[in-house]
Amino acid sequence: MRAIAGKYSLASGFCIALLAIAGCDKTTEPHPGDQQPETNSIAYLKSLCDGRQSVVVTREITVRGFITANDIFGEFHKSLVLEDASGGITVAADLESVAAVCPFGYIATLRCQGLVLTDYGGKIEIGTEPEGSGAGRIPEEEFDRYVSIEVPGEENRHRARTITLGELSEQYVDTRVRIDGVHFIQPGIPWCDTDPETGRILATERTIADEQGRTLIVRSAATCTYAKEPVPYGTGSLMGIIDSFNGKLSIRITNHEVLFPSPVNAGAPPTTCPSAGKYSSPTPKR
Repeated sequence: MRAIAGKYSLASGFCIALLAIAGCDKTTEPHPGDQQPETNSIAYLKSLCDGRQSVVVTREITVRGFITANDIFGEFHKSLVLEDASGGITVAADLESVAAVCPFGYIATLRCQGLVLTDYGGKIEIGTEPEGSGAGRIPEEEFDRYVSIEVPGEENRHRARTITLGELSEQYVDTRVRIDGVHFIQPGIPWCDTDPETGRILATERTIADEQGRTLIVRSAATCTYAKEPVPYGTGSLMGIIDSFNGKLSIRITNHEVLFPSPVNAGAPPTTCPSAGKYSSPTPKR
């Protein structure tokens, strides 16, 4: 009986050793199909870069949240924004189409070990080693190692938080908000300017204001698909990600979500991009 017991003890020890080895493999080489480890908050992840220009994430830290911005309308070129209840963070990704891999409104799990947190103008981003301005982009061939995507249930959809211009603060940076009752100070001009010498479209800032006279910059990327379209007339609403650079707050439109009255039919219901309020992006390729 002792021999049999010893044999079972050895077998049990061998199985435990195998499990320990497998656990080490998962730590050093995470894959989307692995069992999800306990997640951390995005606020905690960003706190690791406090006061430093960049820092490598050396521990197994995982965050999970909604994809609240991507490049579906060219608005966030080579990047996406991930948001949970504690805040949001920009993820730099060298993908041909971020929207095709990371659709708007889907849920993403980000495994951060080996990635680099970068302080760019006071805002924390994540990716690879910094490349001049902001975090370096995660290469396409390595993206699946760090990011996995899932479809949210009908009861688990992201909703932009409605705020006023008077409530704006740093706490909303990299989070998606809705701002009602605002108008563009210069309606009818294009979202983006064009360089008169080269003809190149430029990243451009426009200004919105509310009834109290408070203002906010609306920053549009040169890559946005509606760059040459006019900004709307009248009073309406827009949704986007709050951005910050050197303490200056702005908003960047997501999913072309603008709701303003038609300039042709005064008094007509507000119009918006067909995708606004929906998750009409294609099924992720991965």
